[in-house]
Amino acid sequence: MHTLCKLPFFGVAEASGADAAEFLHSQLSNHILDLQPGEACFATYNSPRGRVLANMLVLRRADRFLLVMAADLLEATIKRLRMFVLRSKTVFHTDSAWQVYGQSGADTGVDAAALKFAAEEGDNGLITLTLAGGNRMVLSPAPLPDADHPAAAEAWQAAEILQGRPWISQPTVESCVAQMLNQHLLGGVHFKKGCYPGQEIIARAQYRGQVRRGMAVCCSAMPVAVGSKVEADGEEVGIVINSAAHDEAFVLLAVIKHGAAGKALQAGGQALQTLKLLFETEADE
Repeated sequence: MHTLCKLPFFGVAEASGADAAEFLHSQLSNHILDLQPGEACFATYNSPRGRVLANMLVLRRADRFLLVMAADLLEATIKRLRMFVLRSKTVFHTDSAWQVYGQSGADTGVDAAALKFAAEEGDNGLITLTLAGGNRMVLSPAPLPDADHPAAAEAWQAAEILQGRPWISQPTVESCVAQMLNQHLLGGVHFKKGCYPGQEIIARAQYRGQVRRGMAVCCSAMPVAVGSKVEADGEEVGIVINSAAHDEAFVLLAVIKHGAAGKALQAGGQALQTLKLLFETEADE
């Protein structure tokens, strides 16, 4: 097991109140009402057009929910959710004391498509969530000493990219529908739960096969900024979702047009080498 490291990319919001479960269930893409205390799931929060405003990990505790998402989306996401609370007995807090840490390790065989999974809470108050691919996310109710390890945090992010697990941040808000980010394959979308913002668009895309973009794992010799346009043959064909240093180079997750698969790609002035396509091309079908 590798070093436990602080993950400054993430922030934590809290939702509590008698109606918190019902309210989150009505707003997010996963079946929040199905979560028991000590269980977690992935979910997206979408615009009415089905575009992802934020994707997050939702953890249910005895008296509240913890929402883990990109720190630069926290305030805007919770502000938008509060707009729809109305008479619901739900309270949000963005000044949570919870801190997010990461730890890389060997793949433990966790099902990447599971719609919910267990969270392990230790006697020290730390909550550990084991993710598919070997990464662990650790939530602490207070800052941990000696956990600022930027290289380890970068390695954790690189492992997320290589696993094909994207995290939306401010530069990529509303750039994709859930399926472009493989949320339907990563346990982030429950197709039988009922209505939520963007649900009709996401369901139509799923059942009519209308998604024409998907994720690719790429690498570059130099860093490429998140949100950079991906180009092929001089035309825009996608966007960079995440990027991290890895093995003296850089790996990134990009969402690209299916038709760009196999073409020479570039982003931010850098040539991209496609390591793995996370969608099927017509030749594969």
